[in-house]
Parts: sequence; C-alpha cells; structure tokens
Amino acid sequence: MNLITGMIELTVLAVFSVLFAGYALLIYPFEKLNEKMSSEVREKKLKYSAISQ
Repeated sequence: MNLITGMIELTVLAVFSVLFAGYALLIYPFEKLNEKMSSEVREKKLKYSAISQ
C-alpha cells in the first residue's frame, strides 16, 4: 500500500512540475512580451507614475 501511495504522490508531483515548467518556459515570456508591447499598459504606467512622483 505504501508503494502505491508513493507512486501516486510522485505522479501528482511530476504532473504539477511539468505544468509549472511548461507555463514558465512557454507561456509566461509571451505574456510579459505582450505586456511590454501593449499601448494600454504603457498609458496606465504613465498615468499612475505621475501620481506617485
């Protein structure tokens, strides 16, 4: 029974590790790039940075 429980735990850990790594390597860089290219984000940064200064 301990062997089966250990295998299930390792499988769950492996699945979440792969999902996290996939997101970090494939999706997140494109999200950050899109954020830097977005004119809406740029406008909001200018709008709110003027208030904080």
